Parts: sequence; structure tokens; C-alpha cells
Amino acid sequence: MIHHTCFKCGRRMELDPIIVGLELKQLKVKKPKYYQAHCPACKAVNKVSVSQMQNDMDAVREEIESGLVEVQKAKAKMKAAKKKAK
Repeated sequence: MIHHTCFKCGRRMELDPIIVGLELKQLKVKKPKYYQAHCPACKAVNKVSVSQMQNDMDAVREEIESGLVEVQKAKAKMKAAKKKAK
């Protein structure tokens, strides 16, 4: 887990490296420098450096890749279902 403290309210939060990795892979930016984490308490957007999280994400790289494949399959199924509905 990636630990981060909100800059606004000071609440500590944990970020799941698998979810962070999936969201970063789906961005249109090739090499993002920051991840935008939303504080669960005050809803402030916190910029978390990707370089600080890189070691945690490298440890679960296989899970991120398999999750990305599943997300792409789900998107393809939804797109096919929309075409059938038309």
C-alpha cells in the first residue's frame, strides 16, 4: 500500500498500487509525473509523484498488466453490446 497524507486536512490515506497503476496506464499521457489522489475526508485533490510510487507499482506489475487486459476486454464487450442495441 502507498501511504499519503492530505495536504489540506492532514488525514493519512492509503492508495492501492494496482488501482493507481491501472489508472495511470489508461491515461493518454505517455509518462505522467503525478497521480491525482482524492482525499476521502475533505475531497481535496492531492498530487502524488509517480516516481515516489514506482517501487510499489513495480512490485505488482504483473497484476496491473492482467487487470489492464480485463478492463480492455470489458470495454470491448460494452462497445459490441452498444452496436447490437442500435
